[in-house]
Amino acid sequence: MDQVAFGNLRSRADAKLRYAAIHLQELQARGHYGGGSGDDFAQSHQESFLYHLLGAKEAFVRELNVYYRCELPQDGMSLGKLREKLRRQGKQSLEQQELYQLESDSSSWIYRAKEMRDHSTHVGGISRIYHYGGQNSGEVWLRALKTGTDTGKHVIDELQLWHDNMENLLERLRQTAIQTSRSNNFFEPTL
Repeated sequence: MDQVAFGNLRSRADAKLRYAAIHLQELQARGHYGGGSGDDFAQSHQESFLYHLLGAKEAFVRELNVYYRCELPQDGMSLGKLREKLRRQGKQSLEQQELYQLESDSSSWIYRAKEMRDHSTHVGGISRIYHYGGQNSGEVWLRALKTGTDTGKHVIDELQLWHDNMENLLERLRQTAIQTSRSNNFFEPTL
């Protein structure tokens, strides 16, 4: 893969993170309560944030496809298809395994983000708890769809944490995937 193609591959996940950050910044600009108010502006920005945040992870799966020379078609790629292809080729990707574990663990931030993104895409809005009165008055917290438990953090703070987590996760996994790829002669990225 030439340097331009490799740069394009990496840039998609990075772009999705930037797009998520733009939506988050616009929510933050409305003020803490306004960013979680539930009006159309807040709802559309929160849903778009989740779409782009999870899109960054999905774009990274395409990177793993190249790093591990799985040669899956770009159309319809998923973490599950990559996992199966790696298994058939006798390859092991710690990055794919970590992403799979995070998506499968109902207590993980990525599981909650994906659950909310999927729900808001196909069923209804993002589930929130609005606090009126008391020590948390004016705060809006995300609520887990299946358990009904809240996060204990304002929605804007929670989304910021998820963005930071995704950014750190993808950068860390990208570095280990490149190292593994080089050491196994799967792929030699031109950086």
